[in-house]
Amino acid sequence: MNKEVRSQQGYKIIDSRTVGKMELVIGHNPKAPNPYVCWYCKGGDNYFWGYYCNELSSARKKMNERYQAESHMPYNYPSAKKQKSSNGRVR
Repeated sequence: MNKEVRSQQGYKIIDSRTVGKMELVIGHNPKAPNPYVCWYCKGGDNYFWGYYCNELSSARKKMNERYQAESHMPYNYPSAKKQKSSNGRVR
């Protein structure tokens, strides 16, 4: 199976998690001053709010913090349809 390798600003994406419509990714660039980064990503190529660090463990910690925060946000999940009563009113 041939898996596509993604990169951004010289960082190879080495880990990702999806939460709602958002993706959290970790990138690695051994030549960068801060070789690890945790980004938010939308649409597979829109990376933003990077958290740059020196250790993979720090990037994983930030990814987990962001995942926990985003997993509780209502905008990441579609709302359930409201039920209507027999008289047509929403309950």
